[in-house]
Amino acid sequence: MPIIFTDEDLMHIDKEKDNQLRTIRQAIDDLKAKGNATFCKKCGHIMQYFSVGNAKLFQCGFCGNRIAEMIEL
Repeated sequence: MPIIFTDEDLMHIDKEKDNQLRTIRQAIDDLKAKGNATFCKKCGHIMQYFSVGNAKLFQCGFCGNRIAEMIEL
């Protein structure tokens, strides 16, 4: 038995995805505005970081790229 979607169903799914993308874009714009977000040079995704001593270590959760940055005191 095939599953049949009406135009109304598809419109609801598209609206839901649209809202999710808008929320993600807003979160990324907020990070950019704060200035503390670092983006991967390979793939462009946001890098996660943690501090060790006077260094900040970044790792991309998507491609695995890693970089280190010294913190100026």
